[in-house]
Amino acid sequence: MTAVEVAERRARLRAFGFLFLAALTCAVMIVVRSGRGTDFTQGLWLGLLVGCALNLLPIKRWLRPNSTVVRLLDDEGTRANRRLSCTIGFWASLAAALLFQLAGHFNPAIGAEEAGQIIATAGILFAITAFAILELRAAR
Repeated sequence: MTAVEVAERRARLRAFGFLFLAALTCAVMIVVRSGRGTDFTQGLWLGLLVGCALNLLPIKRWLRPNSTVVRLLDDEGTRANRRLSCTIGFWASLAAALLFQLAGHFNPAIGAEEAGQIIATAGILFAITAFAILELRAAR
């Protein structure tokens, strides 16, 4: 297999992995917010969120800058997709924060922990889902 084929296969796997992480993070968030959440699920949620955020960074490019496959995986299109997905995640978290601020006027029982968890989850989920969709669209 050539380096281009390896990079294309890894890019598709990365995109599907991001979609899986988004679904898993959403499922864990539902368990955490349903009242059945324990310290373990809280930690799992936080670990998944941090892992998703770190996966949006070009860590492989920083660690192995001379690798041919890594350079192919992090081309201008991927960098543009990463920027756009982070922008989408920012606006999603901002919208979630504004909605919680508005909802707080009508329901004062909404706590800061609940709002913070949902805002952070919304931002990361939108960002990694947007990146995965953009990468899959670019792979066509």
